[in-house]
Amino acid sequence: MKKQKIRIGVIGIGYLGKFHLEKFQKNKDCQLVWLIDKNIKNLKNYKDKYNVSTNYKEIVNDVDAVSIVTPTVNHYEIARYFIEKNKHVLIEKPMTQTVSEAKKLINLAKKHKKTIQIGHLERFNPVIRKVSSLIKNPLFIEVHRLAQFNPRSTDVNVVYDLMIHDIDITTSLVPSKIKKISSFGKSIITNKIDIANARLEFFNGTIANLTASRISQKSERKIRIFEKDKYLSLDFLQPKLKIVEKVKKKSSKLFKTLEYNYKKTDALNDEIIDFINSIRMNKKPLVDGIQGMEALKLAAAISKKL
Repeated sequence: MKKQKIRIGVIGIGYLGKFHLEKFQKNKDCQLVWLIDKNIKNLKNYKDKYNVSTNYKEIVNDVDAVSIVTPTVNHYEIARYFIEKNKHVLIEKPMTQTVSEAKKLINLAKKHKKTIQIGHLERFNPVIRKVSSLIKNPLFIEVHRLAQFNPRSTDVNVVYDLMIHDIDITTSLVPSKIKKISSFGKSIITNKIDIANARLEFFNGTIANLTASRISQKSERKIRIFEKDKYLSLDFLQPKLKIVEKVKKKSSKLFKTLEYNYKKTDALNDEIIDFINSIRMNKKPLVDGIQGMEALKLAAAISKKL
C-alpha cells in the first residue's frame, strides 16, 4: 500500500524560506500545499502553483506539518497554534525568543505527541557527524564562525544568529555541565551585538572559546579541538577534517597526520528529510525541541553577560 504524502505548509517566504520551499518541493514523501507570508509580494511568483495566504491560521485543516521560517519573535505564537491543532513543526533557529516559550512548546508537543525539530543545520554537516564519533574527552575547544554582513537576521544579536550553532555543537561534544560563562561583545553596524566572544568552563575541566562575527570580510566556520595527545581541525565550509596525533609506538616521527576531505552535502535538504522521516517513523529528530531549548538557554546566558 502506498504511503500517503505528508502535507506541508511553509510559513515565511523570505531569504531562507525560499530554500525550505525548494527542498520540500523536491521531497517525494511530502506534498507542499500552502505558502504563507505577511508580505503578499513574497508570494506573487508562487500563486499559480500553490495555495498562498497572508494568514497562517487559514491553512490548519489542509496540512500535517509546517516549517516556520519567520523572524524569531513570531516562532512561539505560530508553533503553539499548530501544535495545539495536532500538527508537527520545524522551527528555524533560534527556537523561540525565551527559554520559557521553548519549554511551553516542548510540553505542548509532548502532550499532543507531535514532532518539534529545530533548524541547527550544522549538525547535518558530514564533518561534524564524523567527529562526533571520534571525540571522547576534549580538553580545549576553539571556535571561529565569521560571516559577511547580511541584514536578514538583525532582529537578534550575533549569539542567537550565528554562535548558537557552535553552542549546540560544543555542548553535544562535551560530556559535562557548564560551570562558568564569560562573554564580551560589541555592536558595530546594527543596534544589536554584531561580534562576540564567549568562554565556557565545564565542570570536567574542558574550556571552550567561541567567537562569532557577522561583520567580517570573509566567511569562516572552523573548530579546533584538543584532546590528550590529539588535535583535530574541522573546516565546515570545505568540508574537511585534519587529525594530528602523537605516535605511541617508538618511531622517528613524533606525530602522525590524517586528512579527510568530504563531499559537500545539502544540510538543509538532509534536515528536511530527517523531519519528514521523524514524522513518518514516529522517532526523535536529530535536533529536537529539548536540544533547541538547551542551545537557547546557553545563548541567553551568554547574551546576558555581554
